[in-house]
Amino acid sequence: MGALAVDEALIAGQQGTTLSLTNGCACCQISADLAAQLARLRQDDFSALVFEASGVAKASRLATLTSQAEGYALAKVVTLVDGFDAPRLLADAYLSPLIKEQIAAADWVLQTKRSEGVHPSLARLAKDIDQLPSSGSLPAALAPGYCFDQRGRLEAGIKAPLFQHRVIFPKPDLAPDALQKFIADHPEIERVKGWLVGPTDAVLVQATRAHFQARAVARAQGQGVQFIWRGDIELDFSALTECFDVLIK
Repeated sequence: MGALAVDEALIAGQQGTTLSLTNGCACCQISADLAAQLARLRQDDFSALVFEASGVAKASRLATLTSQAEGYALAKVVTLVDGFDAPRLLADAYLSPLIKEQIAAADWVLQTKRSEGVHPSLARLAKDIDQLPSSGSLPAALAPGYCFDQRGRLEAGIKAPLFQHRVIFPKPDLAPDALQKFIADHPEIERVKGWLVGPTDAVLVQATRAHFQARAVARAQGQGVQFIWRGDIELDFSALTECFDVLIK
């Protein structure tokens, strides 16, 4: 990170799914670049994205960026805390506020390295800190597909807007009637617009609370369906599509 693109140069020739971001901080300086890379990744065939941030990242900011990314659903925010180094970090006048924010913004806090119980300095900050074992299987809740209740993030100050929006990518066999029923079952939905793309045909959908129109088109001009709804509660789109999950570690 910084003016000299060391990280980018190191990974430029590597194969696989590693992508380089513009040098800078993902939670403040390069948020637009992060959004663009998330959009690019969405075109690939994968089921989950694990976002591993640095030790000085603002978890609440990254949670906001990823939860608002089109086509993604934020599964959870996990904060890992070094059990041996925690007392020093919490005593540091500069780092202590950041460490406390990372813990407050997390859905799940795990202490690492220290095996003799959660350190008292951490236990005073959160009542549900768990110990990550140094060997053996990882907890099932760490799987990217395991979703946590979002109320913890909302209470930590990560507020959803009055109106929310999400682009989903429907299953190829999703019928317009199924989409219309989904809208009717969720009175908070205000507007829906996009394409249902099947193996041989496409349907343009435009809907409001009072009106639903599904029109066959020769060719879809895009992909995905945009939803706009009221309130701060996340909608469950699993009946329509399998959204990509995001895990911040």
